[in-house]
Order: sequence, then structure tokens, then C-alpha cells
Amino acid sequence: MEVKAINYLHKELIDDEDFVVSGEIYIGPENETYVYEVFEFNVISIKRLYSNFEDNAVMLNRGWMISKKFDESLIEAKIKSIVSGSKHIDDEDNYIELSSYFRRMNL
Repeated sequence: MEVKAINYLHKELIDDEDFVVSGEIYIGPENETYVYEVFEFNVISIKRLYSNFEDNAVMLNRGWMISKKFDESLIEAKIKSIVSGSKHIDDEDNYIELSSYFRRMNL
């Protein structure tokens, strides 16, 4: 599996330590150019996450990454690292595994 493209759909940046970003990832087999599934993801800063929590709040969600500082190259490197680790023979098994990290759009 490989990342075909990463698109950022929404960026709300107050500063490098206070942000939330939403995007989509096109993931598919390495040997097939136009075959892919689309996944969504969000990245939120620790500062933004903390400021959005009320007392006794609980968050449980897939597709979220938490980062101290905003750096697109680090975000993309992490995404590519996760995707490249998915090496099942069957593509559908890869997509199911990746669904534990990102939100799959074409179910």
C-alpha cells in the first residue's frame, strides 16, 4: 500500500501550537496507479484539544492525530509510515487495517 495523495481540506491555525487540520488521504496498491480508497483524518494540537475539553470530558474517535506543533512534513511522514506498514496480500485487508487509524469514506 502507498499514499497516492494527501489533501488538506480545512486548516484552522491560530499559531504553531494551537490548530486543527482536516484532510483526506488517497491510499492504494503500489502497482496500480488509479486504484485507491479515500480516508479522512484530523490533526489537532495538544493546546487546542485541552481548550476544547470540559471537566470530565471523554474523547474516543479514530482518524485523529495529536501533535504539539504544526508541521505538514511530520504529519505526512507519519501517515506514510502507517500506510507503508500495511502489507496484507488482499487489498481489502489492508483497507480494513488502515480503517483503525483513518476514517474510510467508501464503505
